[in-house]
Amino acid sequence: MEGEISIQKATHSAFKHLGLSDTAKSQSQGSLYDSSSSNNSPKIGFLEADMSDSVFDYPLRKQCSTSILQSSGHSLGVSASHPNLIVKDDLQILHRTPTPPFSPSPPPSITTTTAGQDITDNGAEDKFLTLDPLDLANFRKWIVGFCIVNFDLEIGQALDYAYPPMDLTITEQKNICFTAFPDSNVFEVGDQIFNIRVRASTSKFAASGPTTDAGFLYGYVFFRQKKDPTIRRGYFQKSLVLLSQHPFVGLFSRVVSILGPAFFDAGQPMLEAACMNIAQWKSPCEGKVIDLPFLGRLLQVELPTSFKPQLLETTPFDMNKLQPDVQVGRVKFNKLDQSLMDLKIMASLPVGGLYHHFRDILKELWLLWELMLLAEPIVVIAPDPGVCSEAVISLVDIINPIPYCGDYRPYFTIQDSDFKSFVTKNKPLSSLVLGVTNPFFNTAVQHWPNIVRVGKQQLRKPDGTLILSHMQHMHSGKSKPGLGNKSNVLFNFVQGVTSKRKSVISRDRELVKMLTEASVRGYPPDWVLNNILKRHFVELTEKFLVPLNRYFSTLVPVSKSASGETLRLRPFQTDQFMKFLKEQGPQLPFKSTFKTRTSTTDPTKELYSQFLKCGNFATWLQQRTLRAEAEMNRKRML
Repeated sequence: MEGEISIQKATHSAFKHLGLSDTAKSQSQGSLYDSSSSNNSPKIGFLEADMSDSVFDYPLRKQCSTSILQSSGHSLGVSASHPNLIVKDDLQILHRTPTPPFSPSPPPSITTTTAGQDITDNGAEDKFLTLDPLDLANFRKWIVGFCIVNFDLEIGQALDYAYPPMDLTITEQKNICFTAFPDSNVFEVGDQIFNIRVRASTSKFAASGPTTDAGFLYGYVFFRQKKDPTIRRGYFQKSLVLLSQHPFVGLFSRVVSILGPAFFDAGQPMLEAACMNIAQWKSPCEGKVIDLPFLGRLLQVELPTSFKPQLLETTPFDMNKLQPDVQVGRVKFNKLDQSLMDLKIMASLPVGGLYHHFRDILKELWLLWELMLLAEPIVVIAPDPGVCSEAVISLVDIINPIPYCGDYRPYFTIQDSDFKSFVTKNKPLSSLVLGVTNPFFNTAVQHWPNIVRVGKQQLRKPDGTLILSHMQHMHSGKSKPGLGNKSNVLFNFVQGVTSKRKSVISRDRELVKMLTEASVRGYPPDWVLNNILKRHFVELTEKFLVPLNRYFSTLVPVSKSASGETLRLRPFQTDQFMKFLKEQGPQLPFKSTFKTRTSTTDPTKELYSQFLKCGNFATWLQQRTLRAEAEMNRKRML
């Protein structure tokens, strides 16, 4: 087929390019920008197009000029602001239904580069690699595709292209673009890795949570900002976004950490080689360990099983060789780096984790467990998208094995299409967790019942150097925070939890003491402490479920029907369960007293009553019923 090349050719081309860029350096620090800046004035830091009050009716895609750039004397590939994105054959990969939504296609490839040219904006006569339909189908068992998002001086964040081409509505493009860039005014230079969750109701791949039609895709972002005097604004700002139907944050965060630096150094060949690698992966299978070769590394990945937490105690990996808190980045391809070349990954675990991000507010975790258990609305405010997104993921996982019922956005911005429905002056929606970094949210959500501030901020100058502590006092005024004001939460950031709920569960003081001493001692490593803390809350959740599971077992018929009729589960009755609970007694470590504003009440009855009214109970009952019916059907077939 015309336009196709072999895996070996793509990989050879990719590593040839990578070998030419060994001197390039990728920094580990993230990049943040001022959402209040204007697109018309070149300033240091980010210049964000504020689209929260206006809706554009055209796709967020860079458009070719109708005059100069299309003249015969100019090459579209040389302009980083206006690459030629029109490739006629891109839509011929697979048969599509008539009049599909806008599908941004990749620009043609390039063989040489010139000074000041962005290597990721390739432009020449050759096309991108066309995936065979079978390879594309296998590729999309893991990943929907990659999006390249650039900062355009005229319209702000813009989708350069998607590869392989995919159907995205204008709203979906906007949500991807606006969550692909950091959304705060702390200036940093370097790389940032974080994850997002975007509404994608029109995508046939969109799936999430306990249902298969939840309508969300997971995104894993590698963002780069660096100084570039050839750009009018003085800074290069671009993101590589991996979109997937799977919440494999541990796997895909590392995938973009490997691909990101290579793509920004070598351009198109690395993206093609990565896609061809992924197209050859074995199909994902729950609970299995799969070897996934990727750009010269071997990723040994343990995939999660639904409704079962991934713990070190249950992983088949050798504990002595496990390094789950390593964020890969670029390493040289030699024998000395073999430990990092062969990575052992637990797919559902973030690189940071619960202990890593909440170590300074450990005592608040038991309250946060209650809030997540009862599906209370929570906003997580953090200094940067990396901390923010991993903190949200850790909170959603804290009630595992209960599947979280609600909508959660690991990283949420003011330009999201759901912003005006989520952030209002009214009572917030239940079953909602938002992770934010923009200082505007400090006042916009101050009426929310539960606000979490987590992460330590390190202020930096535009060149990446740290701002001295005494300089921070210059920004400590008491004027009202807002989109255009730098006197905000990020300059007066104190970690902690503000909640209207009074906790009823007693925290494990011995565990807190042990974790605190380990932090001071510097041993064991964070990933071991993460697992200890995660296992504690898994056990706490299982204790909470004991009376529910015992009562549910009484609803399951114990014998076959004599007449051959299909037996059915008896309905779950709240009043009967509460009587059963009183007889069974509590399994949880409740505080000795629990007082409301008016009277003393039974904490056990109160907590379970609240749980039975929230969405998490519905999702638990749904999956518990499905498992019971499947077991009944299995026995019927014997």
